[in-house]
Amino acid sequence: MDNASILIEVGKLVDAWCDRRCLISLRYILRGYPISATLTDGWAELLDSLKDVRSFAHENHSEAEKEMIDKLVGELSRIVYRT
Repeated sequence: MDNASILIEVGKLVDAWCDRRCLISLRYILRGYPISATLTDGWAELLDSLKDVRSFAHENHSEAEKEMIDKLVGELSRIVYRT
């Protein structure tokens, strides 16, 4: 998954959470999205935000959203930690 695809997928999640008024999910994701800089710090902030969404708001997500969050966390970890 390339950087643009990551941002598109996060945007889809944010749109869905806005539509459903998943305020806890939005509270955590909006700390890191939209990404302010495409340098490592910006990606790291988005990664931390998604980890918090996964930890603190998981009951608000569908199985498909949980799978996408896990996939995005993996992809962002590779960007941030260059693994």
